This record gives sequence, structure tokens and C-alpha cells, in this order.
Amino acid sequence: MMAEHELIKSFINAGTGALMAFIILVGLYRIANRLGLEFVKAQKEQAQALLRQAQSMEGLRDSIQGFVARDNSEHREMLVLLKYIAQKQEEMERLKREHDEFHKGEKDETHPRR
Repeated sequence: MMAEHELIKSFINAGTGALMAFIILVGLYRIANRLGLEFVKAQKEQAQALLRQAQSMEGLRDSIQGFVARDNSEHREMLVLLKYIAQKQEEMERLKREHDEFHKGEKDETHPRR
């Protein structure tokens, strides 16, 4: 505090121009300080918004991974079922061929297709 009083006293002794320069410098300092604080506050808010956005993106990523994993699981189940159906169809075709070969020589007049 004592240094400020000495500085102010020396400015007063230096004249009106020096006093005006001092007042302008103090005003500029206060404006710069206020703007600096607002800038820092804005930067903090922007950092928090970016953090929330990153968390949202992480949640979205997890959601998509879960969806893809579930979709892949369902896809594998469908493939297994299709493979099972194809095997059963081949088995039915084989049985039909065997049946047709077994009855190839027979003629059944009651049946119109033979």
C-alpha cells in the first residue's frame, strides 16, 4: 500500500498529464482484468461443454457397439437356423429320391401321377 501512495504522490508532483495517464492506465488495467476474467470464464464454460460433448459421444459409441454386438448375435442365430433348415431340406430331398427310386418300378394305377 505504501508503494502505491508514493507512486500516486510522484504522479501528482509530475503534473496533470501524468495523473491523467495514471488514471487511464488504471482504467485500462481494470477493463483488461474484467475482460480477462470473462475470457477465462468463457474458456472454462467451453471446456465443460466439450467435456459433456465427449461424454455424450462416448455414450453414443457404447450404444452403437451394443447395437452392433446384438445385431451380430441375431445374425449368427439366423445363419445357424438357415443352415439347419438347409440340412433338413437336403435330408428331405434325399428321402424323396430314395422313395422315388424304391417305387420306380411299381405301377399303381390308382395313383394318377404314376
